[in-house]
Amino acid sequence: MAFISIRGIEKTFVLGKTEVRALKGIDLEVHRGEYLSIMGPSGSGKSTLFNMIGALDAPSAGNIEVAGHRLNALTRRQLAYFRCKHIGYVFPSFNLIPAYDATDNVAMPLVFSGQTYQDACNRARTILSRVGLEHRLTHLPDELSGGQQQRVAIARALANQPAIILADEPTANLDLQTGGEIIALLKELSGETGTTVITTTHDHEMLAVSDRIVWIKDGQVDRVEKREDIAIKVGTVG
Repeated sequence: MAFISIRGIEKTFVLGKTEVRALKGIDLEVHRGEYLSIMGPSGSGKSTLFNMIGALDAPSAGNIEVAGHRLNALTRRQLAYFRCKHIGYVFPSFNLIPAYDATDNVAMPLVFSGQTYQDACNRARTILSRVGLEHRLTHLPDELSGGQQQRVAIARALANQPAIILADEPTANLDLQTGGEIIALLKELSGETGTTVITTTHDHEMLAVSDRIVWIKDGQVDRVEKREDIAIKVGTVG
């Protein structure tokens, strides 16, 4: 049985008097522990699909089931709990709280989930050390490099030991070397914990570590390929 099952997903946005069909019937299955990359040009619907999987938006039609939870059937309160307990998010702009140091940024979702502040901080320090930031525990975001901020964001995503990490263009605002380090870190962490990683990306290095690549075109799945079935070079995909 698929860990994530997507059946007939459609999404229509109403913009004034205009309807825009962002998704036109997506069918997709994702396996537990898989590293999946979603590719597609701007406006293809890949970000909309990403948001559906992450329970950040609801489909206009179709069903999504994640880890045995049918998202369409959950209330707003239940969806909030589901997101907190089961999904970790990584965004291209890091989304760290400027007034919080690295430890508090990572501890925040743990406190929201019911842990004491002290226990949350202890857990946060452990995760930050795991991503190589044991020497930056008390630094504010503006005292960190872009790569270090993204490592804090990854640590925060891992805080509640989620079953799924959703990484939206995680290397978009990083230089080539730092982006490569972040990709390697995500792959390593996925392998260690069995966490399912789903990412939207244009970074061919990220495709190289993926188990499968889903190509989205005009609101539909154009094709799904295994990593070993495609040839990837820097600057090209063949």
